[in-house]
Order: sequence, then C-alpha cells, then structure tokens
Amino acid sequence: MPTASIVSEADIWERIIHPHGPISKGAAHRILDLSFSDEDRARMRDLAERNRRGALSDDEEAELDHFCRVGTFLSILKVRARRVLKSRTRDE
Repeated sequence: MPTASIVSEADIWERIIHPHGPISKGAAHRILDLSFSDEDRARMRDLAERNRRGALSDDEEAELDHFCRVGTFLSILKVRARRVLKSRTRDE
C-alpha cells in the first residue's frame, strides 16, 4: 500500500520557483541572494524586543509571526539551494 508523503509549503514554493523539475544552478544562486531589507531586519528586531517585554498589539504579534514564517521558509529554500549547488559541483 503506497504511503502519502507530506507536502510542505517549501515543496510547493520550490515547484513555483522552478516548475520544470529540480532547482537549476542559476535559480539556486538567485535564491541564495534573497534576504530581508535593512528596514525589515530593524523592524523584526524591534518587534522581537517588544515581544519579550509583552508589549505588542495583536496586529504586531501577527506581523512578527509573518516575519518568522517567511524567515523560516527562506532558510529552508536556502538550504535546498546550497544542496543543489553542492551536488552539482560534485557532479561536474
């Protein structure tokens, strides 16, 4: 009996970014170039500090959660991109 595999948000985004199979070397390099802006990093630091003090509004808590989810997803994509580049370097 076949088992169903769990599809993550990262799996879905990976298919959107590179719909025709594995991530290409060029796409992997572009993924590694993605990052938060200086303004977003400053906002995240401010929200995180105020969260530690318990001083966030509901909207700010939601904003911090969004930053965390995007950051986690970006980290997963970058790990996958590094693996692609590492494996392609060995194969070449």
